[in-house]
Amino acid sequence: QICIPFGPGSNADPERQQSSHAHSACIVTPPFPYSMMDLCCADLGSDAIVQYSVNTTVSITDSSTSTLQCIEKRRLAAPPGSGPRSLMFNPTIHNIAIVSLEMTAQVWLIQRLKDGSFEGCGDPISILPEQWPDDDEESAKEKKQFNGGRWASDAVWSPDGKYVYAAARLHNSISVFKYIVESGSGGGRLELVQRVPTEGLTPRCLCMSECGKCLLVAHQHSHDISSFRREEGDGTIVFADRLEVPNAACVKLVRPELIG
Repeated sequence: QICIPFGPGSNADPERQQSSHAHSACIVTPPFPYSMMDLCCADLGSDAIVQYSVNTTVSITDSSTSTLQCIEKRRLAAPPGSGPRSLMFNPTIHNIAIVSLEMTAQVWLIQRLKDGSFEGCGDPISILPEQWPDDDEESAKEKKQFNGGRWASDAVWSPDGKYVYAAARLHNSISVFKYIVESGSGGGRLELVQRVPTEGLTPRCLCMSECGKCLLVAHQHSHDISSFRREEGDGTIVFADRLEVPNAACVKLVRPELIG
């Protein structure tokens, strides 16, 4: 077991960012010249993507004993007050990743450079309609009380690496973006394709099937998991079914042969 010390937060939001908040982590096995394994952490509290090298050292006196080391290499600053929540690498273009920014309800493309460092691919993109929350709605005042109605959760790639699916709590929607590779830029951009209701309250987690034909959504406050059929041609999704699950916060698909 390794305990990684985290420092002070960005304080862009004094209430939520007084200290570091490691919201999620992603193991990356990069090619040379990177280390054998990198750990990328989305630190919501300090507005940063923190990159660690993970290595093992063998004991000089006992070759059967090894020690796991996790050393910070570098960090990429996210926009102040954005609150990085989750990070996922493109399944086919391995130097591109999507970051969900919880506190500004945005998604952000980042890319890994040849030296192993990261940089942003342009500005983050909102996953909410321009007029949200609508002042004409009776619930607008209540929604604005929580971070101005901005509360993103998860963002995932399709297995072919061509589409991004990002969930927004409070608005309870999924935004579908097409990933467009731009020659010369090295990073590409996102283009909105669709925005649909999640058919539940407070979508916390998304899970895409390996075949790319099904998207699952875990709803914390409507206590269920919704399933969507996905069209591989254009990336759009259609609601299919719902399963009751109390306080659903996370959903994962596991192959039957892996279940003991």
